Amino acid sequence: MPQDESRRISRRAALAASAGTAAVVALGGTAAMAETAKKGALKGKRVLVGIGEFSEGMETYYMVYRLKEEGVVPVVAAAAVKRLQMVVHDFDPAYSNYTEKLGYVIQTDVAYKDVKPAEYDALLIPGGRGPEEMRQYPEVLAITRYFLDKDLPLGAMCHGPQVVYAAGSVKGRRMTGTYGVRADIEMAGAKFVDEPVVVDGRLVTSRGWPDLPDFMPKFLEVLAG
Repeated sequence: MPQDESRRISRRAALAASAGTAAVVALGGTAAMAETAKKGALKGKRVLVGIGEFSEGMETYYMVYRLKEEGVVPVVAAAAVKRLQMVVHDFDPAYSNYTEKLGYVIQTDVAYKDVKPAEYDALLIPGGRGPEEMRQYPEVLAITRYFLDKDLPLGAMCHGPQVVYAAGSVKGRRMTGTYGVRADIEMAGAKFVDEPVVVDGRLVTSRGWPDLPDFMPKFLEVLAG
């Protein structure tokens, strides 16, 4: 078996294993988040959660609920205000790629054309196939570029970095994401780091939903800071 294929399968197996223990890890992760976030520093902050059709449901709802638990106001943005269909991405050893099926729906709060970036303290971009759609909208790229240029907290998970490097320069930065976008991240000039969460200044990136208990505490730290 070629070395690259072996590494890819090994990483998929590791993600599947971490998915199996996600509930246990999340319990410890929740306590860690409460400790790392500065008490009262997050209450009242507003975070834009940018999604598209078929964004990953667990990533989206986990982010939204964790923000609410810390007193942060999450505002879910999409191309239109409506009930938006999300998906479930999972790992099955029978397949060489992740599987996908329909998941929960979520009510979006604001359309991208109506977003005023200055009204928000941070931007979060869950993964799934949503980012592929999102980066086609000039408004989304302008919103994301605002947070990059202003050096404001910006979190992207899984396929979320697709929006980040489409919106502005990431040359020389350290990033991660789902392994499928590694080549894109590197072609954009960033260094790909295969870790659960990578913090580069106020840019926080992560590989996918099994890493949520690692990602959210770091994002909340950056937001609190």
